[in-house]
This record gives sequence, structure tokens and C-alpha cells, in this order.
Amino acid sequence: MMKLAYATCFALSLGIGMAHAASADCQAASTRLLDHLDKGDYAGATADFNDQMKAAETADKLGALWQSMPKQLGAPGAREPAQVSAIPNYVVVVTALHYGQGMIDAQVACDADGKIAGFYIRPHR
Repeated sequence: MMKLAYATCFALSLGIGMAHAASADCQAASTRLLDHLDKGDYAGATADFNDQMKAAETADKLGALWQSMPKQLGAPGAREPAQVSAIPNYVVVVTALHYGQGMIDAQVACDADGKIAGFYIRPHR
């Protein structure tokens, strides 16, 4: 019985470790994406995209979006600490970004392979 309890605890800790690694990987990918965008390296911003994202969201589209934000919202400012959550098949990282007098959220979703499967800009919640 004790062996079963130890095996169960070990298996659970492995699962937690893998989930933590996936969260850390997605958070790192989100940070790289935002860093590349802030530097104007729009091709570099797509480096962690999965195939569907690469097909849907080109470097040119990202560049146009990112360059339009200060015009609409004001000067970019600091980033808040990222918030990480998991939903079935995805890890989601939300980073609040200061622009002008307000804030917006950059949401990055990563698939099971750690690739960026979604990128959204939305009003801050």
C-alpha cells in the first residue's frame, strides 16, 4: 500500500513538474514575442509561432498592429508581471501593458509543443 502511495505522489509530482515547465516555456515565449515587438523585430516576433499562426499572422501584419498602438493609445510604458493559467491543451499568459494613461492586455496561448498558437490584444481586465 505504501508503495502505491509513493508511486502516486511521484506521478503527481511529475505531472506538476511538466505543467510548470510548460507554463515557464510559454511565459518565456510570450516575453520573447513582446521584446521582439518592442524592438521592431517583427520577423523575430513570429519565431515561436506554430504553423497555423505563421500562416495567419505575418511579420508585416504584426508590425502594422504594433506600430498603430502608440498612435491610438499613447506612448508605451512598463509591463506588469505576467499571469499564467492553463486551459485544456493550452497554457495562457496574459501581460498587462501600459500605454498612455491606460492599460491593455497581451494574451499569448501556447500549444502542447510550447509554440505560440494565439496572440491577442484586448482591453485590460
